[in-house]
Amino acid sequence: MTADLMDPNDWADVTNQIDGEFGDGTTKALLGGQAPIIIQRGESNTIYLIPMDWIGRIEEYEGYNIRSMGVQMGDLSKGRFRFSLQILPALAKITDRVLVVSQKGAETFTYGRSIIKESVVRLGSAMKKGQRVLVLNERLECLGLAALSIDGDRLGRLAKEKLVAKNLVDIGAYVRGA
Repeated sequence: MTADLMDPNDWADVTNQIDGEFGDGTTKALLGGQAPIIIQRGESNTIYLIPMDWIGRIEEYEGYNIRSMGVQMGDLSKGRFRFSLQILPALAKITDRVLVVSQKGAETFTYGRSIIKESVVRLGSAMKKGQRVLVLNERLECLGLAALSIDGDRLGRLAKEKLVAKNLVDIGAYVRGA
């Protein structure tokens, strides 16, 4: 596996996906002066962020089997970008697309479960069904990523056991080996 700078067209697609879901300028803020590189893994490509002064070193490692470099941002497969768990805390600091859950909700979420209404502490009314949101506990620590099952402005109409968001990935995956 070799590391290469991201193709500008692929990077534009990733930027559009991230900024479209988490707000304009989110991708630029995540970069923070770093450069995106890609390491091919079969059908998918893993994107890493590296310091700008590492760019020249990429060529030095040609011929080596590089498995990672820098901070893992996520995977790009069939044109769809998926965030890594490693980058989610940084993303949580720069977006308002969040769902805050109670302690009990945080525990069940990190066991791989989805989020029901009684666990929700805060959800913006402008959030839309299908939108990906970061899931935070009450101390605003990032627990993972979920897809909303309802529009945020409909939350008050739900019964307490109704589904609000489907778990996409959570920090408990490390422990579960998922």
